[in-house]
Amino acid sequence: MKFLKRVLLALGLMSAVSVAHAETADQFVKQMSDNVVAALRANPGLKSGNAGAVGTYVDGNIMPHVNFRSMISRVVGPAWNNASATEQNELMSESRRYLTRTYAGSLKGASVNSIDVYPASGNEVRTRINTSNGAKMVTYRLENNGGWKVNDLSVAGVWLVQSYAGQFRPVVAKGGVPALISYLKSKH
Repeated sequence: MKFLKRVLLALGLMSAVSVAHAETADQFVKQMSDNVVAALRANPGLKSGNAGAVGTYVDGNIMPHVNFRSMISRVVGPAWNNASATEQNELMSESRRYLTRTYAGSLKGASVNSIDVYPASGNEVRTRINTSNGAKMVTYRLENNGGWKVNDLSVAGVWLVQSYAGQFRPVVAKGGVPALISYLKSKH
């Protein structure tokens, strides 16, 4: 759960309106990081972890910059291609809800002092998130298909897609995508 909270805080740092104009991967991450720090300082609902405020913020500011479909399909593996379009959409919706709920909890009392963004190495950008509780290293894997999007991230060397695949694929193996949807719904 601690890892998940760190991942969600890291994803939260990927929020902005003007980032579509970023020329390089590290500029994209820098703009996103600056915007989320400003939002955390300006929006008491985010800092307190209010689920409604967090959900609105995530949907409007984070999800447009994440290739969530690609991430979920890699988490699920081959079963993704066997799922109907309705099941895929429902799984994405439930996954988003699951992440947002956990993200809301991770924001309670979050105090991000600054974020150091290091030069990109290919499509990976390393950052150090400096908080009142110490520093966290986060690496973003990005893609650029007409605009930068996050397609995976690592907190302390653990990649989100790989971590969730390890957690969710046993559920999928037992009952397919419908079983994973039910599992995620049970976590609300």
